[in-house]
This record gives sequence, C-alpha cells and structure tokens, in this order.
Amino acid sequence: MSNDTSSLATLADVEARLAAGDTFVLNQIAQWCPDCTVRQRPALPAFEAALARGGLPLVSLCVQETRGVYLSEAHAQLSERIGGAGYPRTLLVKEGRPASVDSGLNRVEVMSEPELIAYAEAMIAAL
Repeated sequence: MSNDTSSLATLADVEARLAAGDTFVLNQIAQWCPDCTVRQRPALPAFEAALARGGLPLVSLCVQETRGVYLSEAHAQLSERIGGAGYPRTLLVKEGRPASVDSGLNRVEVMSEPELIAYAEAMIAAL
C-alpha cells in the first residue's frame, strides 16, 4: 500500500464487496486524521502482508477529507453501518458482514506494526 490516496478503494468497490459476500479487512480512514496518515500508514505494508498469509485482502477507504465532513451521504451511511466514526477503524468483514464493535474484530486506533500484526493474526484465527 502506498503512502498516497491512489491505492484507496472507492465506496463503490467496498459496497460491491459487501454485496458479493466477500471476506476482507476494511480500514476506514480520514485524510485529516494524523493517526491514519502519519501513525498507521507506515505499518500498513506489514499488516497487509500478515493478512495475505491468511488469505485476507486489505481494503482501505477514505470517508472524510475534512474533519466531520463525509465525502458523501453514502460514505456517512457506510461508516455508521460498520461502527461509526473513529479513525482509523479497522475491521473484519466476513462473508459480507462487518464484525460488530463488541466482537474485538472491529477496532479503532490500531496503529503500530506489532499491534497490527497481532490484530491480523486474530482476524485470521476468526475465519
């Protein structure tokens, strides 16, 4: 995953994966969020590699460029469906169903490489 937004999925991509019943990891970010753009982003390649060992693709989606302003009403609706605001929000989507917030597989602010790798292992174990 690169350090720019060109590798981000579109909302249509994410909605299509959900509708198709895909299993993947969704990383919801906000462009204004330093936890997303400064703290988590450098660790994403290791996280993505750890997920790939378990056959899980990582899909990142930006929902806000300006704090508190969603890119569209559809972005706001998706964010609410997967657990609400809080960035970065990283969650397992299993067979098109987002993990619930209380499952331990839908978390906010997992940012360091060791935390992300441990989180990847937990997600793989939950498959």
